[in-house]
Amino acid sequence: MYKARQLKFTLVILLMGIGILSYKFIIMKNKINVLKTQASFVHLTDKNIVQQRKYGYSDILQLLRENSDFVVKSINMMGNEKCNVQIDYNGDIRLLYTSLYYLNQSENFIGINSISINKDAKIINISIDFKKNK
Repeated sequence: MYKARQLKFTLVILLMGIGILSYKFIIMKNKINVLKTQASFVHLTDKNIVQQRKYGYSDILQLLRENSDFVVKSINMMGNEKCNVQIDYNGDIRLLYTSLYYLNQSENFIGINSISINKDAKIINISIDFKKNK
């Protein structure tokens, strides 16, 4: 009888130990799954990160200074990440296309709003939009 009680007590302790270990195993398994998903998410987002280049007024002015025929009249911030530049072009009208094509190759160039030609003063007024996010 004493051995039967001792055997039952040992079985109860063993069953409690198995229950505790299985509970801890389930918790650890869930933690490992969470860490794996977080690691895979971080790994996937690192591949998709794209560096956005910052452009400021100095970048716009440096681009326009490379052509000596451009004279900057005004620079106006038009909204979020958009800047409008008023320019006078004093050069030859036949070379205007190549000058504007060179501006078009710039990364922060958005578009030309208007071009007005004053034949009497031989000045061409140009309104150009640039990206400005700095």
